[in-house]
Amino acid sequence: MIIDSHIHMYPPYVYADPVVWARQVDEPYWGALMGDNPTGATIQGWATVEQLIKDMDSAGIDKVVMQGIYFRRHQNCVAQNNWYIDWRRQYPDRLLGFATVQPLAGQQALDEVKRAADNGLSGIGEILPYAQGHTMQDDAFLAVVELAIELDIPLCLHGAEPVGHDYPGRAYTPLQDYVWLAEQYPDLKLIIAHMGGLLPYYELNRATKKIMRNVYYDTAAVPLLYRPQVYKSMVDIVGPEKILYGSDYPLLIYPRKTRAPGFNLLLDEITSSGLTQDQLTLILGENMYRILNLG
Repeated sequence: MIIDSHIHMYPPYVYADPVVWARQVDEPYWGALMGDNPTGATIQGWATVEQLIKDMDSAGIDKVVMQGIYFRRHQNCVAQNNWYIDWRRQYPDRLLGFATVQPLAGQQALDEVKRAADNGLSGIGEILPYAQGHTMQDDAFLAVVELAIELDIPLCLHGAEPVGHDYPGRAYTPLQDYVWLAEQYPDLKLIIAHMGGLLPYYELNRATKKIMRNVYYDTAAVPLLYRPQVYKSMVDIVGPEKILYGSDYPLLIYPRKTRAPGFNLLLDEITSSGLTQDQLTLILGENMYRILNLG
């Protein structure tokens, strides 16, 4: 079974003009990613749910996890969760979803996570404190963490390396805070997106490896950031049981090769990276299957 652990989806009324929508709902950070920046640059692609299913079939993908985005406004988080709840009801065997949340909404945020879970969403994320106006040590965020543990659902956080090129919408992500979170909440199922901003390399430190034992890293958007050697090197360091295949569909992660969203190029890159079949089986589906208790 192949499970893509990290995609994003939006309805047509949003992507008809995402810059206008971002301004209307007061989401400047998201808008910058969508092209509302001085250069107008964006590598965001778009797809209907029907096209998503076709692309999944073409690539042999069984299920995808629709990740939320780190909106700053509570009402926009609720709207996105509603999209995912509706689409999951249409394709219950193919689509899974995580709930997005703005922790600063306080009790409203906690109630929204519970509502989303009651309606079939199976995790929280993708969220990023530093883009949402708080830190990982704020009480409001930690209340969300504790609720995830109570509900036995994973939490996915955006991750970015502290070095590298700048781009519109890039957010500050101090890696030490992820380590702190994992140490304070060892029972949390924590997923750090985008290869954890290369945080897995710090698991070469014995103390850090022990702290991060319940932390997972997904491959979303990796071709935009790292050379293909990253897959095998990460597996060598943390083990294949901690890596999750994710694409960031419909993001254009190969903008020089194609302007159409799809899954096949990344799957080809991962499967030709020198990993064994047993390792690929874990990374491409079995790990996420276990984390989400799908059995």
